[in-house]
Amino acid sequence: MPGTRPVFLYLRLSRAHGDGRDAIERQRLDLMRKLATEGGWTVMGEYVDRDSASAYARRERAGWRALNAGIASGRVRAVAFWKLDRTLRIASRCLEWVTSCQQQGVTLLSHQDSTEELNSVTAAAKLSTGVKALLAEAETDTMSERQRAAKRHAAQAGFINGGRRPFGWHPGPRVSDSAGRTGRRLEPHPVEHQALKDAVALVLAGAGLREVAVHWQAKFGITGLDGGLVSEHKVRAALISPRMVGYRQYQLPPHQRGVHVDSLDYIARTPNGEPVISQEPVCDLDTWHRVQSALRSRSTGQRNGWGARAWLLTGLLRCPCGRPLSGVVQPQKPDAGGHRAVRYVYRCKANRRYGVGTCTGGASITAPVAEQYVIDWLFEFFSSDRLNAHNRKVASANVAAVTRVDAELAVAREELESLRSNASPLTVGSEFHQIVTAMMTRVQNSVAKLNDERAALTAECPELLTHEQLVAAWPTLNSESRRTLLRQLIHQIDLAPGRRGPAERLDIVLHAIE
Repeated sequence: MPGTRPVFLYLRLSRAHGDGRDAIERQRLDLMRKLATEGGWTVMGEYVDRDSASAYARRERAGWRALNAGIASGRVRAVAFWKLDRTLRIASRCLEWVTSCQQQGVTLLSHQDSTEELNSVTAAAKLSTGVKALLAEAETDTMSERQRAAKRHAAQAGFINGGRRPFGWHPGPRVSDSAGRTGRRLEPHPVEHQALKDAVALVLAGAGLREVAVHWQAKFGITGLDGGLVSEHKVRAALISPRMVGYRQYQLPPHQRGVHVDSLDYIARTPNGEPVISQEPVCDLDTWHRVQSALRSRSTGQRNGWGARAWLLTGLLRCPCGRPLSGVVQPQKPDAGGHRAVRYVYRCKANRRYGVGTCTGGASITAPVAEQYVIDWLFEFFSSDRLNAHNRKVASANVAAVTRVDAELAVAREELESLRSNASPLTVGSEFHQIVTAMMTRVQNSVAKLNDERAALTAECPELLTHEQLVAAWPTLNSESRRTLLRQLIHQIDLAPGRRGPAERLDIVLHAIE
């Protein structure tokens, strides 16, 4: 509206605090009333998060990420929130965010906090904001400790503690254990539990994962989300889970490519160290180990030849449907002498994995031809003017990064000096002195990290290889080193359908450098 400034609302509900479902509506109403009373504002939109106050939930706040993206792009110039602890509950990061908003000229408005303090650069205002942020962080830490204790007790009792329902079981009624703890345990699913037993027998008899999926569909009517076969990945995930033996998984780390995790190291145990049996098992431990051995012997690595040859373009080649191409070994018909040749191909597996029709622009290319073309491109890149242009872009991006770090360092050092001057007249050991000391420690850690980042940016980085050096070094590089070198330069390689040569079908896309 004429004569007003645009402002965006940030609203967050914290389920862990027992906020009712209408907490978002209450925050919105309070803020609208405040802005209407002050006048001069037009609400342009809002960012909403519905989460808990735990440390895990902080990583899942889509609304918060979108808000900061709007601030970075310059679209959001004013933000209104109900209280400062609705934004961030880590003191150091809260102060960094407030300081960043001040530097970018973003006005902060709060229903519960002082607008003058939030938008002031004085040491007293920063100290007040830091104290509030520290109190919010302490509350979050206490809450996280309670949640971890509750999860530990639920694991030791064999109770369910959220998460997806595992294949083969479903939640049973609420019960109490001998210690008086109450919760729900898993009970065998009337269909899926028997399907797992059949899968164990099939795998031990030599069947593959696809055959298990076909059996599940034919006998039990178990299908994937699209109505087709259950994916081999999901069949394997169910069979390798320690739940098959009745164990309860606990604190299993997230999957990382190339990192092997022994799932038996992440099961719930009693205080005596014994595994917790939380549900009816599908098989005994010895049988489960035999299943794991059978699956390893018939893994996709064995079928596709991973390890038998170096798939140089793994993760780089893209199908027209947008999905990555996989390396596949295609055995050919035996010749007159009985010799069976093999053909190595990069091919899209989207239709096989996600159902027919998922990939409508499927494309494939012979692996040796594609790899040789990319290798030739790499040598040409290192022997042309493109290498010099690439080095100039890298140097320019490095200068910009150093400038940014220097600006952040100046702000952090100024804040540290202000905190030191505020701490000097305080009584050592007093509660207020401890709060200021904690804030100083966090800022000092931030300064140390920025100094390390600057040292890394200004360190003398080795230049890319010259053409002569690449020619000499290439034969000595192993497959992983060659793939790493390609990924440092190439973002992806788009493959066009058809039967033309690689020069007409492969489009090499380099990494974008700001």
